[in-house]
Amino acid sequence: MEQRIISPRTMRETARGIALTSIYDEMLSRRELSVTGAIDAAMAFDICQQLLQLEHDDTSAEVTLYVASPGGSVSAGLAIVDTMRTIACPVRTVCLDTAASMGAIIFVSGDRREMFPHAELMIHDPLIQNAGGSALSVQETSRRLMGLRRTLSQILADRSGLSVKRVQTLTAKDTFLTAERAVELGFADAIVEPRKVA
Repeated sequence: MEQRIISPRTMRETARGIALTSIYDEMLSRRELSVTGAIDAAMAFDICQQLLQLEHDDTSAEVTLYVASPGGSVSAGLAIVDTMRTIACPVRTVCLDTAASMGAIIFVSGDRREMFPHAELMIHDPLIQNAGGSALSVQETSRRLMGLRRTLSQILADRSGLSVKRVQTLTAKDTFLTAERAVELGFADAIVEPRKVA
């Protein structure tokens, strides 16, 4: 049986009465986007289009990008990173939950990077699933993988101030970072302060 995902809606009073609108449309009107779930080409295309449209609307107003993603396609994630780094308007990233793998790369690429108190980052070297085949194809896959490792390590180094060597020590395995540790290492700028006492 096919499961339908219903887009959350909100009510808004207009001159014509009450209107139901998508929560995503409401967020977009406030210059807020979200990278949630697995990162693939379709998601990346949507995020890139929205970033470009928001830049067209106002080149100086900040965009907030909420991130809660287990990662996904490196090329799709890099398309989002390239768009974030190319547009004129500043991009604030907020880690809500876990930003892992390419989700972490997108998060650290923000101009202003904030994490919720219990959020975490997970960084590691890139992986290619099912990389079998002939000796030459495996060799080519390995060459490509090492190139991606250099690219992602350089992004993490540039955005944190750590050396590439230190970054690669961290990414040699799955490294989970609490919000506090991410700030200490330079992968995040601040932890979002709770407004309510527990």
